[in-house]
Amino acid sequence: MLLNWEQVHINWTLFLPFFFLSAFYFLRPKKSLSRPTETKSESEFPKEIKTNAVLPDFKWDHKEPAKSYPFKDKEYKLTMGIRSFKPDDWLLIEDTYLDRIEEKTKLITNSHPAYDSDKDTEASTVFTSEIGDPAVRELYDVIIQYMCDKYPMYFKLNGDGTSVHNNITKEDIPATAGDIDTRKLLHLLTRTVEEDCIIMMPDETLDDPEFGNEYYFKAGVFAFAAGFDPRDKFNKPLTSIHEPIPGYQSILRTSMNRYFQRLQPCQFVGRANFSIQAHNKFYVDDDNKGYHLSEEEVRRAIPYEDLDFDKQVHYRSERQMLTRLPKTGAIVFTIRTYLHPFSDFKSQPEEVGQRLLGALEKFPDDMAKYKGLTKLAPAAIRYLKEFL
Repeated sequence: MLLNWEQVHINWTLFLPFFFLSAFYFLRPKKSLSRPTETKSESEFPKEIKTNAVLPDFKWDHKEPAKSYPFKDKEYKLTMGIRSFKPDDWLLIEDTYLDRIEEKTKLITNSHPAYDSDKDTEASTVFTSEIGDPAVRELYDVIIQYMCDKYPMYFKLNGDGTSVHNNITKEDIPATAGDIDTRKLLHLLTRTVEEDCIIMMPDETLDDPEFGNEYYFKAGVFAFAAGFDPRDKFNKPLTSIHEPIPGYQSILRTSMNRYFQRLQPCQFVGRANFSIQAHNKFYVDDDNKGYHLSEEEVRRAIPYEDLDFDKQVHYRSERQMLTRLPKTGAIVFTIRTYLHPFSDFKSQPEEVGQRLLGALEKFPDDMAKYKGLTKLAPAAIRYLKEFL
């Protein structure tokens, strides 16, 4: 399945870094989280998030990952590039399920061998706040019910009704959030879905004339960050989160604000991005982006001969979706990360490689620097031309 979504070459890092990096910028309600300005009848959207079950013969370990190739053979332009989706499209199980949740578990428990023992990856990936706690509890209940409904062969309510058995991990998890500590709930969600789950909401305790009516990153799991430490984004307003993106302030901020005011509870929208990296890490806080580098560093292309496109260089894409929780009104931004060796493009249809080649050749200079493509794109272009 090819995900050829409209105008989605933004490293979201374009959305929270991003749906961070695409401002989910809403007007702040006056008391609690209120519903956004209506442009459609509320009857068009359900009052709760419901999904249909997959076919009975679905086997998780036979489900190949989607091919998330949103690039186009044309000059990149910064646009919203958002599409509507059905609830069935939200959370996925593919044959990467166990590998990805184990990767995340190591990160959120400070036990990943790829990072120094004194590096607190848990503090950089799991976030809670008093204002975000109700939304975390609602999100937990929504996701557990969603997985039971969509994948009944793998998620089943146990006899006493208090726990759900995950037949892939062979673990039991609470059926509802109850009064469980919200940090614990986020750890449990990490053992349940591959997607990162980020909660954004207004903070009425702030009296900021510039950003006070924006949505803030208030809770969630952000384990697969690409090029930044999520801890630097936590409790920040959307404009501040998007600050590194070239053109965001002048091109996207207003339109994003206007668009997301209309997002209804249980409505799903999404987009995708792509990037290239010279390693196989999912959590990256010291690479992948160029905005924090000096002009000399960002301009220094890595020689083709120094790169291994079979093992070292990887293609990365994020499938990003957004919805509003029906009870708390909080915004949930989910990110599903796809990562594969760059050499996999040899086995794809030629038109895929041609689109990628064209996209890399036509990237504007400022966005190429932001995404770190100035270091890798020249070698990647040469590699693609050798077999296309």
